Amino acid sequence: MALAGHPLRQLTFRWILTNARARVRDRENLRFERTRVFGRVRMIFVELGRRLCACDALEEPRDIFYLEVDEVLGFVEGTISATNLEGLAALRKAEWERYGRMPAPADRFETRGIVHQGNAFAAPAPAPEPEGEERRGIGCCPGRVRGQVRVVVDPRRAELRAGEVLVAMRTDPGWIMLFPLASGLVVERGSLLSHSAIVSRELGIPSVIALGGATQWLRDGDWVELDGSAGTVRKLHGHDR
Repeated sequence: MALAGHPLRQLTFRWILTNARARVRDRENLRFERTRVFGRVRMIFVELGRRLCACDALEEPRDIFYLEVDEVLGFVEGTISATNLEGLAALRKAEWERYGRMPAPADRFETRGIVHQGNAFAAPAPAPEPEGEERRGIGCCPGRVRGQVRVVVDPRRAELRAGEVLVAMRTDPGWIMLFPLASGLVVERGSLLSHSAIVSRELGIPSVIALGGATQWLRDGDWVELDGSAGTVRKLHGHDR
């Protein structure tokens, strides 16, 4: 033991360890309670959406999620300057659909002048696409697996089969139901502390994060070998499978 023969150091280490464990527990409990608050607030706004739809202020109850909090509360309290909530929601819904058709912005980009006017949100000098059948990202959970790729853009419409390697641009807590089916996880964006990395470690799913261009490089049905320790993904062909 590194601290053998040093009783004072042992005592100090145990005090630090005990308090570190307690603070980590408190942090996780706080995050859990915060999540519960988000859920309760969401329930309130879902009910507001139903009531606004019932009085013909919205076309659909879920259109309330296209409005800002101050707009909803201002409509209820009579302090809002524009009362056409249905028109505002339709405008934002159209903008959301337009955003969905646009290419994703670069990881790093510059803007000049008015942000949403005349800026392409593209990198000043795009990095050249890597060549070869193997690419490297950040290994987040150890393990080596082989499997077919399933590229998922929207988890609500995903058709992931058990044992497939899930490939995504990014994930959030809404993806959690897909993870247990995946034999491996490849995510285009993220870090060691991103949602994908943390959940894959908790579930023991070999994962590689921050693999640039993964959703363009890989296609449904491709066979890959994923090494979560080395952070590599290698595309396999017939004789390698």
